Amino acid sequence: MAQVSHATAAVLHETRERAETLEYLADLKNMHTVVLQVSSAEAIRAISQALSAPVVAKSGLPLSLPPHHIWIEQPENEPSCLALAPNRRGDKAVRKVLDKAGCRVWRS
Repeated sequence: MAQVSHATAAVLHETRERAETLEYLADLKNMHTVVLQVSSAEAIRAISQALSAPVVAKSGLPLSLPPHHIWIEQPENEPSCLALAPNRRGDKAVRKVLDKAGCRVWRS
């Protein structure tokens, strides 16, 4: 959980001027966060690459996926989690990336 908090703090700091982040932080009592899990560090790397790749909508216009921060645990130098910047729920391009990576809701 410590890595999740580090990645979340990092992505919020890195995107502190984005409208979506400002909106998210403006209503602290109604924040909504979803924690997903994947099977491996490779899956985290694949999600990061997919979120960084150019995406084109059916209309031919480029889509902008939300920024993210991948947390690399040290001294192992392995990714342990990835945090997405606040974004609109239901973003189909984001959902497609996460579904393809096999993300599922985390259960303790």
